[in-house]
Amino acid sequence: MNKSIFSRLLITNSSILLGLIVVLSLALSFFYSNRMYQLERERLAGIAVKTESLYSNRQKGLIEKATLQDYMNAMAYVSKSKLYILNINDNNIKNLKDLDLANEDLDNYLYQDLKDILNGNEVFRNSQYTETFDTRMIFYGRPIIEDDQIKGAIIIFSPISSVTQNIRVMVTIILSISLFSIIIVGIILFVSAKKITKPIKLVRDSALKIANGDTIEDINKFSYSELNELIDAFNYMKSELIRIEDEKKAFISMISHEVKTPLTVISGYLEAIHDGVLDGNEVKESLDIIYKETNRLTKLTKEIVTKTSNQDLEFYLEPTIFKIKPLLEDTIKLSKVNNKKNIQFTLSCGENITIYADENKIRQVLSNLISNSIKYSNHTVNIAISCFVKNDYLCLQVEDNGFGIRKGDLEKVFKKYYRVKNISDTCEGSGLGLSIVKKLIELHKGTIQISSEFKKGTIVTMWFPL
Repeated sequence: MNKSIFSRLLITNSSILLGLIVVLSLALSFFYSNRMYQLERERLAGIAVKTESLYSNRQKGLIEKATLQDYMNAMAYVSKSKLYILNINDNNIKNLKDLDLANEDLDNYLYQDLKDILNGNEVFRNSQYTETFDTRMIFYGRPIIEDDQIKGAIIIFSPISSVTQNIRVMVTIILSISLFSIIIVGIILFVSAKKITKPIKLVRDSALKIANGDTIEDINKFSYSELNELIDAFNYMKSELIRIEDEKKAFISMISHEVKTPLTVISGYLEAIHDGVLDGNEVKESLDIIYKETNRLTKLTKEIVTKTSNQDLEFYLEPTIFKIKPLLEDTIKLSKVNNKKNIQFTLSCGENITIYADENKIRQVLSNLISNSIKYSNHTVNIAISCFVKNDYLCLQVEDNGFGIRKGDLEKVFKKYYRVKNISDTCEGSGLGLSIVKKLIELHKGTIQISSEFKKGTIVTMWFPL
């Protein structure tokens, strides 16, 4: 069963946290328990040393037997322990069971401890059930040594409850702190896991919106470098998709205009030939134009195939040296075909002016500009086209008496998809024509300027280096 990143992060981190807290709790409990028993051993050893000193003074006659007994009773009362002194002689050392321990029998396990003590060793048991007292006790024993000889043993039975109570209190504190830590850190882990998975969900939702064709803003960055790398990659992908989509639209718009123009010319002349309105010379001229436009359409089709197969939507140039006036004349002639408006052209251009450029791209620029002049004008259109050379630059100028452009719109006309809100809002167009024109002129290292007066007309000026 698949799990979300959120649940995996939460379960994994919680498991690590829980395991770490359990290990730390057990370790602290273990070390604290050992420390408590170590302190208890040191306390009992101190009592045994004091008792041994008093016993030695009693043997030397420095204190009375009653004094020794009172001390032992007092120590037993204060510490709630049982304190014994065992006397050893040559006869009973061989048989420890003959030893008398305040008229009480020793537990069987203690005889092995007594053997260890009488061999000069210190013995400590931190938890041992004792039948004599019918409970678990702490046992401590050490030998009594005089003149390098073992004369007896001191043994102490201390209740384990005093130590275990302290251990239980500390373990309770440790468990309480651990539980509190688990709750607090669990909340932190929950919030952290939510925070980590939030950008991933945001990227997912944004990807779905893009897939549905919605427009979205860039995703803001978060405080995690790895997730920011994912967000940067997503934002870059989004911007590239938008760029590619814009370029496709521009490319399609350009191709649509380029295909429409020769098809319109071909259709217009074929219709005229079919209707018989042309004489012999005009038919021959029309067929020449149809032939040229057919070749142009064929070349354009190859260009489309080449660009799309190479996934290259950028314009490229195939420059040659050609005379500019014949191109202007052809463009003017073709612009009149199948046009219902009354169009008057004036052309001013020297016969021998040449330019080094891509002829088809220049034709496309002029076709776009003339098309705009016709589109955004009244029924009668006057278009003046001029061409001249000045300071090693060729100047092309297209002037019309159309609707004109408001001053506030002049700076925006070259933006993609921007359409001027003119008197005629029914004019068809994608808003890409002038952006394509500007792009083509810039590819030729040229510049373009537009000046216009609203309701009076527009002048487009282009400069190309020679």
